[in-house]
Amino acid sequence: MVERRDWFLMVLKIVQAAAVCILLLTGCSAAENAPQSSTASSANTASPEAEATQVPEAGSAVEPESSAASSPSETAGASANMPADFEPGMDIDWEAAQSELKEQGMAEALHANLEALLKQDQKAFNSTFLDQAHAEPFQFYLSYYHYYFTGIGDVTYFDSGNINVVVKVDLWSEAGFEENSAMTYTFQKNKEGGYKVAVID
Repeated sequence: MVERRDWFLMVLKIVQAAAVCILLLTGCSAAENAPQSSTASSANTASPEAEATQVPEAGSAVEPESSAASSPSETAGASANMPADFEPGMDIDWEAAQSELKEQGMAEALHANLEALLKQDQKAFNSTFLDQAHAEPFQFYLSYYHYYFTGIGDVTYFDSGNINVVVKVDLWSEAGFEENSAMTYTFQKNKEGGYKVAVID
């Protein structure tokens, strides 16, 4: 009876040991065939988003984003790229212009405005307008173009009291050179009875 019991215990231990081995072998096999963790997967397989935002390699060129507005350095660069044969200036006979621009203050306001454009003098430029509100939309004229004013063209009087004065000009900008162009100045009478710039077209 005792021998049978010992034999039974010995068989039981063998079965338990075999079961443990089977479990260990099954666990190892499962670990080998298990899918990789998200960390390992992300390290080995880059997503499309990750590829789109990859850091460029050292020494590779990165195209700068475009800007809607021009910086002061860009304006300076535009001046530096000006053709050697184009020199801003003015060739207007102001004595003759006085006889055409007879209304009070109009010739003086126009002359001061053109001088301010050549010098890119914002304060002087704005002072030739009826007020700051009228000057504000035309600030780009100070930096976008370079000018060579060549004469006064047609002077047109309107029933409204407005007066249009055409100024002949050669223009240069980053877009290129425009010869024999024109700018139309619209003058209006201010509260003091003098004429100031209302619009530049």
